[in-house]
Amino acid sequence: MAGLKSYSVNVNGTTATLRLSDADAKARGLTAANLAGAKKAAPKARPAATKNTPAAPLNKARTATAEKSE
Repeated sequence: MAGLKSYSVNVNGTTATLRLSDADAKARGLTAANLAGAKKAAPKARPAATKNTPAAPLNKARTATAEKSE
């Protein structure tokens, strides 16, 4: 099938490769940046997420000694 090019697209979080003609790619809004094998800019690194949790969780369970003293 002459005239088909491979385009990489993201579908629901999964990268898929589609073989489309120029007219079909234009209809779907794909450009030369979507061509499979085209060099893409590296994604920016995310900063590490900070956790705002206490050092140790609070123990809210009743102990056996607390039940006996009641």
